[in-house]
Amino acid sequence: MGTALTFAHRWLLRLAPLAVAGLLLAGAVAAGPAVAAGPAAAEPAEPAEPAERLLVEPAQAATALWPAVTVLADPGERFDAATLARAPQRFTRPAGGAPGNLGRLDATVWLRVPLRVAGSQALQRVLEIDYPPLNRIDVHVVREGRIVAQHMLGNALRGSERPLASRTHAVPLRLEPGEHELLLRVQTHSSLVLPITLRTNASFTADESRSQALLALLFGVALCMLLYSLLHWMNLRDPVFVQYALLLTGNLLFMLAHFGLGAQWLWPQQPLLSMYLAPMGILMVVTGGAPFMSATLAARELSPLAARALRALGIAAPLVPVATVAGVFDYRVMQTAATMIGLALPLFGVPLAWVRARRGERVAALILVGWLAYLLGGLELSALLRGHLEPTFWTQHLYPLTTMIEMAAWMAVLGLRVQRIHRDADRMQLEAEAQRRLAETDALTGLPNRRGLQRQLAAALGGRAAPAAGRLTALYMLDLDGFKPVNDRHGHDVGDALLAAVGERLRAQLRSGDVVARTGGDEFVVLASGLEDDAAALALGRKLLAAFDTPFDAAGHACKVGLTVGYAIAPLDGDNAGDLLKRADAAMYAGKQAGKHQVVRGGRAATATLATA
Repeated sequence: MGTALTFAHRWLLRLAPLAVAGLLLAGAVAAGPAVAAGPAAAEPAEPAEPAERLLVEPAQAATALWPAVTVLADPGERFDAATLARAPQRFTRPAGGAPGNLGRLDATVWLRVPLRVAGSQALQRVLEIDYPPLNRIDVHVVREGRIVAQHMLGNALRGSERPLASRTHAVPLRLEPGEHELLLRVQTHSSLVLPITLRTNASFTADESRSQALLALLFGVALCMLLYSLLHWMNLRDPVFVQYALLLTGNLLFMLAHFGLGAQWLWPQQPLLSMYLAPMGILMVVTGGAPFMSATLAARELSPLAARALRALGIAAPLVPVATVAGVFDYRVMQTAATMIGLALPLFGVPLAWVRARRGERVAALILVGWLAYLLGGLELSALLRGHLEPTFWTQHLYPLTTMIEMAAWMAVLGLRVQRIHRDADRMQLEAEAQRRLAETDALTGLPNRRGLQRQLAAALGGRAAPAAGRLTALYMLDLDGFKPVNDRHGHDVGDALLAAVGERLRAQLRSGDVVARTGGDEFVVLASGLEDDAAALALGRKLLAAFDTPFDAAGHACKVGLTVGYAIAPLDGDNAGDLLKRADAAMYAGKQAGKHQVVRGGRAATATLATA
């Protein structure tokens, strides 16, 4: 598995420079000047040969009309439908380009489709143009040189004005048997992508259902990603998750506008949104994507210049739609600005990702995967918009698929960031715990010091000590008898070794949940909870005392020391730490005065001295 990942990573790094070149090419193609992919003049130099009529048969579920289409550019908008209905010779076959696609053409275009309806009965068909960004389409049904029906389509219409409340531009037609012409006048600020089909109702429903299902799946995935990023932002408060959410929202807005779902379901009565939200979505992508790239790639560490450029892009992107709404820019300027600013984002981001990916950083490799997916979709979309590709189901839907791949790759970047945040939090917690333990631990014996004892005592008295059997807590103050002579005779090294040995022996006498602490010098404290009764507390004190009958081995020296124990029981002798410590200390000193090597209990009213064996 590791070998396969290394191999894939190596090839990814080899392809990354091509990504930059491809992104530049995509931007140049998309932002280049409009050229006529269809007829170059309003009137042809020579009359065209009459186009063969397209046969429409009752058994046909779908009839593609482009094979019979002839076109006429009308840059000055000089023609009207009635005139052109009687002048088929003005139309010519499209000059080059892909079927169903005239690309970028800054002119109103007329389309003529001659038909012959077979059979003896009228056919009910749906005329569909499956490219939602078209602004206005006037459809005229012509028979014997006369217009017998006309309809208006386009995303400039309100939903209530459309013949069908569909995602695409569609209108039901009744076609009588015999010869007909369809005459279409098309205007758009976008490209003239014109996949024109006559469909039965069943075919129209099935085809549209397929597109709706795919787009719904993609939008569902995108919404899950959006929810993921917002929930993580609420939990972690890391702005990168908001930036990703903004980036993803921009892509969603673009696709809602470009594929007609917004006009169909979300804003049917606001047609301007369908026109403006597509470039605004791209600018929103840059608004979120620029700081996202800068943060995830740590741009400032690699190139302060690139970091400043990304920051400038993130600031400039939202200013363009503001200026457009204010009337400073028109739609085409905003569209061009969106394209160029969108191109600049990978122009600065990909080299940074390339450098970090060469260092073996997984985040950068994932970002390159996202950019390569964007490259594939961006080049394909640019070729479609420029008239180089036929508008089929997959050529129209490849871009949203690659966009979701890009977003998934970048969501994986967020996943790695979440892991890093958790690792950093765990490390900080461990460091804090280590600092706490260091502050609460006696360096010589490894036992809790006075601060550590206070915390343990507070926990032990936090509701667990009660008069009932099995719930008593005893606090023992222990002072060594004869430690100073040992320390004076053998030196501090032996004295320190003796104190460590005392701590070990005391721990050996206790249960796992009991606590031994060294509070300073030769004083120790034992905390024992869950005792049955005061007799059990006394028995434990005597056990500690008896443990000192055997001499200690301290750095090779046999050292004999004794022990005096004073103790108090919670809640019988006190119900807070201060009272217990005071009474246990007083009892210990009473034992010292009474001859040492004793266990003494410090009660509420009086001190009882218990002689040991």
